[in-house]
Amino acid sequence: MLVKKLFRRILGFFRKKEHGFKWQIVFELPEEPLEKILYLEGNIREKDYWYALLRCPCGCGDKIMLNLMNDAKPCWKVNIDKRRPSVFPSIWRTKNYKSHFWLSKGKVVWA
Repeated sequence: MLVKKLFRRILGFFRKKEHGFKWQIVFELPEEPLEKILYLEGNIREKDYWYALLRCPCGCGDKIMLNLMNDAKPCWKVNIDKRRPSVFPSIWRTKNYKSHFWLSKGKVVWA
């Protein structure tokens, strides 16, 4: 019992140190996006975003661009909650490493 509690505390300490994804609004998507940043491109005044860009969280370094416009498919939605982004539906890559994950409140949730 004592070992379990100690193990949970150690895990909790390291989890608190993890920093999830943050978001940044840009006029133009960068050529080389930084890790753990979700870039949003679009009309800032109306909070109407067209595209999102991020580095794949699996560590491969690939760039992932997501369409946020409803009139083209596939389409994703971005929600910002307490300064942390969520993206839905899940992001499922079909090339290279074939990662499948959700971005929920800044954290990567692997499928």
